[in-house]
Amino acid sequence: MFVRQRQVLATAVFLLDGVLIAGAWLAAYWLRFYAFGLPAPLGVPALSFHLWVGAVLTPVGLLVLRTFRLYRSARTARLSHELFVLAQGVAVITALAGLGSFFARGELPRSVLLIFAVVATVALLTARVVVRLSLRSMRRQGRNLRYVVVVGTGEQATRLIGKLEHHPDYGIAIRGLVAVDAAQVGSTVAGHPVLGTVADLPGLIERAGADFVYLALPRSDWQAEEDALIRLGNSTVAVRLVPDLVRAFTLNAAVEDFDGMPVVLVTETPEQGWNAVIKRAFDVVFAALGLVLLSPLLLALAIWVRLDSSGPVFYGQERVGVNGRRFRMYKFRTMRADAEAAGAGWTTADDPRRTGAGATLRRLSLDELPQLWNVLLGHMSLVGPRPERPVYVDRFRDSIPRYMLRHHVKAGMTGWAQVNGLRGDTPLERRIEFDLYYIEHWSLAFDLRIIALTFVRVFRDASAY
Repeated sequence: MFVRQRQVLATAVFLLDGVLIAGAWLAAYWLRFYAFGLPAPLGVPALSFHLWVGAVLTPVGLLVLRTFRLYRSARTARLSHELFVLAQGVAVITALAGLGSFFARGELPRSVLLIFAVVATVALLTARVVVRLSLRSMRRQGRNLRYVVVVGTGEQATRLIGKLEHHPDYGIAIRGLVAVDAAQVGSTVAGHPVLGTVADLPGLIERAGADFVYLALPRSDWQAEEDALIRLGNSTVAVRLVPDLVRAFTLNAAVEDFDGMPVVLVTETPEQGWNAVIKRAFDVVFAALGLVLLSPLLLALAIWVRLDSSGPVFYGQERVGVNGRRFRMYKFRTMRADAEAAGAGWTTADDPRRTGAGATLRRLSLDELPQLWNVLLGHMSLVGPRPERPVYVDRFRDSIPRYMLRHHVKAGMTGWAQVNGLRGDTPLERRIEFDLYYIEHWSLAFDLRIIALTFVRVFRDASAY
């Protein structure tokens, strides 16, 4: 029943996409030549030719979307990812139509292709959102459910159960658990009964009426996991394996397909692919804009620093950035030229090494403005973990767990830790905790939020000295 319902739903969505692609193609013709009233110097192409192209484009488009695996079960998949992949599919379909136009000697106007791309994207994305939201509403009401059995009773299994119960819109109902230890049979774990042991599979699955099984065992129970996989190999139930990463230091953990082999990404930067392009474009635009708009202020501050005390205007210091690469970070000089004659050290409140101008610049964080140049060069980002000096990195990497994970992204002029008051001589462990939270939850909206909070909090932060 489970497989049949899934096939019916996938077929319905497949046919709906076909109708929408064909409809978008016809709508593009009508909008271009009739609704918008745009001039057509070469005349209006024959509708019969447009229909013929649409008859070819529709099945080709469906084939493209199918290659993007858009018709597989997406009960627990993120809607945003599905919509992004769908938009990519429409771009490929439009590109193929453009290629066909080239071989047809340009009989398909580019304006028609552009309108088709817009209409098809809006129509397909809207339909997918409506379908997904409708299914989620049904599942919250107890319909269209899938029944599962969880193999495991430890921390890994309880974490999985918590996530499943946190998303009732997934429509996954837990029948019970399967234990490794027979002594646990009959007890309750996380509010669900322990139905039996691994040795009872697959008969237990059939009696429970489960549609699929989650294997959520710790790595120490690898033999039980292997036994369960062997026993479930003789069952028609769908099996899903939850890898035990509880004791591993994870960062944006995910699974990728490596030529048919699943590979678990334990630590991964969020700045990959389009994310990296978007973040870099954001940095370049606003760093360049900042340097131009703030140039009078930068000049005034430079003159003030130069007149206030002897020494250079700018202070360049080696810092450790993304992937452990070193770079020279620039600031307005706020201390005496011989401030580090006795060695490196943290800045403290009422630090006697500060200059008169330096005290004000540090309090208002204006000494950091030259780092816009570092951002423009690509050494840093506007938002990210603050970079440390190599001497401190070497000291902390062995004493503070997960310290080096913060170097999976570019260092920033401001960061999540800084807008939460963790600056200067503050507990490093807490700063690391906030840095890793930022990396794991990165988004452009998060960056904008941190920048806004920087103006609200950092420029009047009492811990800036």
